[in-house]
Amino acid sequence: MKPSRKKLLTAVAIAGLGLGTVAFAGPWGGHGPMWGGGMGDCPMMGGGPGKGHGRMGGDPGQRMAMMQQFHAERMELLEARLKLKPEQQAGWKAFLGAQDAHHAEMMKLKQDMRDRETTAMAHFEERIQGMEQHLASMKTMAKAAGDLYASLDPTQKKTMDDFFTDRPMHRMMRGQGGQPAPPAPPSQ
Repeated sequence: MKPSRKKLLTAVAIAGLGLGTVAFAGPWGGHGPMWGGGMGDCPMMGGGPGKGHGRMGGDPGQRMAMMQQFHAERMELLEARLKLKPEQQAGWKAFLGAQDAHHAEMMKLKQDMRDRETTAMAHFEERIQGMEQHLASMKTMAKAAGDLYASLDPTQKKTMDDFFTDRPMHRMMRGQGGQPAPPAPPSQ
C-alpha cells in the first residue's frame, strides 16, 4: 500500500472515531442515555416527567414503584409460562413472598444508607452489614426457589431456567448481538 494511501486511511479512521465519540457523548456533555443523555420519554431512563433527577429519572420513590411494577409483571409472565398446577401454588407463593421480602429489605437498606451522614469507616461497616443482610436474604430466596424448582416437571424447569438465565439484552450490551455466547475453548 502506498504511504499516501496509508496516511489517508489513518486520517479517515481517526476522524471517524472522533465523530463517533462526539455523537455518543451527546451535545450537552452526557455520556449516552444511561448517564444523563436522556432516553426520549422513558422516565426510568432519564426522559419524560422525571427528567433531570439522576441517570434513571424521577425520585427514589418513583423508581422504586417502577421497579416493583416491573418485577410484578415479570413474575406474572413467569407464572403464565410455567402453567402451574394447583399443588405447585404453595411453592410459587412462598417463592414470590421470599422475593418480595428480599426486594423490600434491599430498598429499605438503600434508603437507610441514603439518609445517613457518616464517616468513611462507618460507611464501610454499613456496606459490610448491608452485604451480610443481602446474603442472608438471597439464601432465603434461593431456598424458596429451590423448593419451587423441585416441584416442577422437566418442561417447567426448562421454562424457569430460560427465564432466569437467558438474558439477550445482557449479551447484546456485551457485544454478542443477542446471540448465545460461543463455547469456551477446551482447557489444556
